[in-house]
Amino acid sequence: MEPYELLTKAYRLINLYNTQSKKPHTYADGLILYPAQSHMIEIIGDSEGITLTEIAAEYRITKGAVSQIVSFLCDKGLVIKKSSGTGGRTTGLFLSEDGRRIREEHRERHREMVEKVSAIMERIPPDTLDILSDVADIIEENIINL
Repeated sequence: MEPYELLTKAYRLINLYNTQSKKPHTYADGLILYPAQSHMIEIIGDSEGITLTEIAAEYRITKGAVSQIVSFLCDKGLVIKKSSGTGGRTTGLFLSEDGRRIREEHRERHREMVEKVSAIMERIPPDTLDILSDVADIIEENIINL
């Protein structure tokens, strides 16, 4: 595969994701969430106690956007904020029971894709996976510098 072919595929994926991220999904009990909201539930569930600032830095999202999504999820009873740290100055984020249920439902929606990617990754030598990661880093850096 030529470099431009790979970059074209990456560009198509970005465009497709941007289009799909605007489409809401209905979860159990009729709850409607946009992908950014369900992914935030997954992020918090994967690292309970994580802070708004940590999410913003790790996922390259503005702190304001993270705060807005988290506030919505708290209002829906899916995420709980708990003070921690010295003097309670840090607020950690945790999933409620309903949040955990949504997280599992979200993961189930992605299970087939994850299994297919995992099966392919098992056939790829670790040094090649490192190279693929380096390519992804270069694409990410280029997007940041657009």
